[in-house]
Amino acid sequence: MPLSTRPLAGQVARTVLRQRHAGAIARTACFNSASAAAAALSGVIVARTVGPAVRGEYAAVTAWFGALLLAGELGQSAAVCFYVASDPQRARGYVATSRAMMMVTGGCALLAGLVVAPLLAHGNPQVTWAYRIVFCGSVIAFIGTGYTFSLQATSTRRWNLVRISQPALALAMIIAARLLDQLTLATAIGALLVSMAVQLGYAYYCCRRCGLAPGRVEPSLIGPLVKCGLAQLAAITPAAINSFLDQLLLSQLVPPADLGRYAIAASVTTVPIPLVSAIGNVAFPRLAARRGRAASSVRLALTAVLVAAGIASAILLPLAASAYWLIPAVFGPAYRGAVPLLWVLTPGGVFLACGQVVGDLLRGLGRPGQVARAQGATAVGAVVLLIALLPAVGVMAAAIASTLAYGMALGLMIRWLSRPARQVRARHRRRKDGAGRQEVLSS
Repeated sequence: MPLSTRPLAGQVARTVLRQRHAGAIARTACFNSASAAAAALSGVIVARTVGPAVRGEYAAVTAWFGALLLAGELGQSAAVCFYVASDPQRARGYVATSRAMMMVTGGCALLAGLVVAPLLAHGNPQVTWAYRIVFCGSVIAFIGTGYTFSLQATSTRRWNLVRISQPALALAMIIAARLLDQLTLATAIGALLVSMAVQLGYAYYCCRRCGLAPGRVEPSLIGPLVKCGLAQLAAITPAAINSFLDQLLLSQLVPPADLGRYAIAASVTTVPIPLVSAIGNVAFPRLAARRGRAASSVRLALTAVLVAAGIASAILLPLAASAYWLIPAVFGPAYRGAVPLLWVLTPGGVFLACGQVVGDLLRGLGRPGQVARAQGATAVGAVVLLIALLPAVGVMAAAIASTLAYGMALGLMIRWLSRPARQVRARHRRRKDGAGRQEVLSS
C-alpha cells in the first residue's frame, strides 16, 4: 500500500473498530464465509460424484433458477428490509403485504419458467424435469423473501442463522445421498428445495419470535413496496446478471461438460466475495454516509479498493498458483481443463471483489443508478465478446469476457465516484467567487 494511503487506511480501520456495528460486521463475515464454504463443499461433492457433464447440467439449472428468482422477487428483499427498519410500527403489515405480492409475481415467474423449461433443456427429458422441479420450488423462495429479510432489519443474529440454515442442511443431505450412493442431478436439486423449505419454516418461526408475524395485508403498502423494490431491482439486476450471465449463455452454447469445468473455475474465483461483501455492505456505506463529503468519499473508496484488492489477491493468487495440482486433487482428474480457465478468471475475481466495495459505496451515497449503468454496459459488452470469441477459443471466451467485464465495470464505477469531488470543489469556488463579488459591490 502506498505511504500516502496508509494513515487513511489506519484511520478507517480504527473508526470501524470503534463502532457498535463492528460485532455485526464480524458476525456477518463469519456467516457469509460459513455459508459459502458449505455451498462450495456441496459443489465439490456433486462434482466428484456425477462428473463434468452432470455438473454442467446442475450449473445450468441453478443459474436459470437464480435468474428466475431475481425476476420474480422484484427487489422485495431490499424493500422489506428498508421499510421494516424505517417504519417498525407497521412491520407486520409490510411483511404480510410483501408475501402476498410475492405469491402473485412469483406465480407468474413460475409459469414462465415451466413454459421455457424444455427449450432450456434442449429437449432432454431428464434435464427438463429438473428445470420444472426447481422452478416449482421457486415459490418457496418467493414466500420466504419477506420473512427472511425483515429479520435483517430487526435481528442480525437471527438473520444470519436463517441464511446459513439452507446451505448447511443442503450439505448434510448431499453428504447423506453420497454415502447412500444416491447422489444424482435429481437428488441434488431435491436437497436444494427441501433445505429451502426448512429455511422458510425457520424464518417464519424467527419472525414470530420477533413480532414480525403473523400480519395482515394492507393495500396501502403495496405502492411503497413496489416503488422501492423496483428501484432496488434496477440497481442490482445488472450486477446480479453479470455474475452468472456467462453460465446462462454457456448453458445454451457449449456441451454440459465444458460448462461443468467452467462452473468449477468460476466458483473458485468467488471465494473472497463473502469477506469483501461484509466490509462493503456494513462498514463502508456507514462511514461514507457519516463523512458526507465527496472528497472524503473518494479517498475512502480508494482505500476500500486497496483493501478489497489485497484480500482478494491474498486468497486467489495462491489458489491460481497451485491450481494445476489443486483442482484435480479436489474435484477429480476430469476437471483438469478448469485450470486454464481459473488462471484467466483470477484477475476477474480481484476486479469483482473491488467492484463489490465500490458499488456499495455508490449505493450508500444514494447513486445506485450509476452502479446499474456500469454493470449494464459491461454486461452487453461481455455478451458480444463471448459470442465473438466462442468459435475461436471455445469456453475460454467466457473467461476472457467475464474478466474484461468485471474490470471495465470497476473502472467505470471508480471514475463516476470521483466526479462529485470535482463538482463540489467547483461549486465551492463559484460560491466563494460570488460572495467576493457581492462583498465588493456592497462596499
